[in-house]
Amino acid sequence: MKYTTVLIDIDDTLIDTAGITIETLNEIYVDYKLSNYFDSLDNFMSIFQANNKLIWQQYEQNQIGKDDLVRRRFLVPFQEVKELSEEAILKMNDDYTERIVSKKKLIDGAKDILDYLHAKYQICAISNGFTEMQFRKIETAGFSTYFNKIILSDSIGINKPHPDIFKYALQMAEVSKEKTIMIGDNYNSDIVGAYNSGIDQIWYQPQGKQVVNIEPTFIIKSLYEIKDLL
Repeated sequence: MKYTTVLIDIDDTLIDTAGITIETLNEIYVDYKLSNYFDSLDNFMSIFQANNKLIWQQYEQNQIGKDDLVRRRFLVPFQEVKELSEEAILKMNDDYTERIVSKKKLIDGAKDILDYLHAKYQICAISNGFTEMQFRKIETAGFSTYFNKIILSDSIGINKPHPDIFKYALQMAEVSKEKTIMIGDNYNSDIVGAYNSGIDQIWYQPQGKQVVNIEPTFIIKSLYEIKDLL
């Protein structure tokens, strides 16, 4: 067996964070009567998600910090809405966060593949998510017992794809890069990050996106395919 350790991303690899986000934004739109401020739910969604994607990219590239990301997540989409105070918008953000961590929506095959991997490998979760959210999301998903280590960028101050977070993960797992493989959905933070750290990769890509620069070790469209690789 070539590998002894699996590094695995959490959001949109195991937990359907994108689906949970859409569901939660729908609730927020209705409960806070946001139709008073936006033309439609689709309009609100597109503004929110475009901003959310941008600020997460900036966070991963260390251009903004955690506190700035959290504040800008709702403040930017509402910057043209004069009727709502900053305090009211940030309370909405707190409600959004609480709803996110309380929802259980998994990627198809997530629990089954964790059962499979847990019997054969050391599993270490590695995520750019925030500490106070990720542990609750893991608990809500029922994944707490699967991970030997949980490495969060928020805790160590280094984000994927920086090689130092992968180096840190290897040190925590007490394993060499040659005996480790990374599983994740994000091409840049998970796959390129692992590649640049000398770690083999499995790119979970159900949408069939094209490879940009580097060729991942493996590409899968379903988590169940992992059983054929490991």
